[in-house]
Amino acid sequence: MRYGFDPVAALMYEAARDLCADNDVVVGHFFAYPLQVAAQKSGRPSATVNIVHNCLPSSLICPPGLPNLGRWTYPMGWRLGRSMVNRIFLPRVNALRAKEGLPLDQDVMLESWTARRLNLIAVSPQICRRPSDWEDRHQVCGFLNPPASPATEELPPGLDEFLAAGEPPVYFTFGSMMLANLNYLREVAGIWIDAIQRVGCKAVIQLPWHDLSVFETSDMIFKVRRSPYTKVFPRCALIVHHGGAGTTQATLLAGRPSIIVAHVSDQFFWGSELERIKVGGRTLRRKGLDAKALAAGVADALARPVLGISAGEMGQRMSLECGVTRAAVLIEHRLGTV
Repeated sequence: MRYGFDPVAALMYEAARDLCADNDVVVGHFFAYPLQVAAQKSGRPSATVNIVHNCLPSSLICPPGLPNLGRWTYPMGWRLGRSMVNRIFLPRVNALRAKEGLPLDQDVMLESWTARRLNLIAVSPQICRRPSDWEDRHQVCGFLNPPASPATEELPPGLDEFLAAGEPPVYFTFGSMMLANLNYLREVAGIWIDAIQRVGCKAVIQLPWHDLSVFETSDMIFKVRRSPYTKVFPRCALIVHHGGAGTTQATLLAGRPSIIVAHVSDQFFWGSELERIKVGGRTLRRKGLDAKALAAGVADALARPVLGISAGEMGQRMSLECGVTRAAVLIEHRLGTV
């Protein structure tokens, strides 16, 4: 917060005020509290979007970051979690609210992070069954699967042929967790390549670097800077990724099993969710990750056909959903924009 969010919070608030002045409704990520403050100040209808379903207190959901010791521990866990979140975020939120002459918030999770009239949970109902004790404003709309842009619609040259030849590959990506730093990328690529050699599988590795020739690989590995997940994931045997909300649900929509290498925050929760619904191998930690542990995880997941069967069934059910349409209907109905 100190180094990433605070330096741009004032600019975010300026942009939020402009959005409120120019639009009938504003919709924003739950973390972007300046937008909610601007909406309340201007009287503009607003909605928040949660991209994970464990940030809303419920007697039916284990609080994030705590071991699941049974439902009897959940209320105490949520009190602890809310206290910690309030200590970090509430002074920031209320400083802006006080400056704008608005009543101070008392609870970040229940007020600052959730709009008064509509809070969208952008998670497939196949994964998140809405708890009965959530307020009515909290609505599960489904995965907001973005359409492929023109820049990413086509496969990189040679990838189609690689996918078509022999066994389906394992796809490796750490998505937004990958730093555009060559030394860091060499470290990650080294772990991936060593693990791939230990398993003896085909693989696609995604590295955000302009010159992929600096990463030496065998013919069993195809390197990409980026690729359209909607076209590539269904043709892979397994996806190894960081556990971001978008990537996780993209693997499920593609009907493919995963191994999550969690770096931070809700990525650990997504790992536990995939294990719960039996579409993912054992969740690994990025901190201390080595090729031996990663190879063992990949080999174990590949040796469990039930993961692929369960993921395929999940993908078929998710293909019948449209989170964007459901979100639009909820916004129009709840915020009176019809």
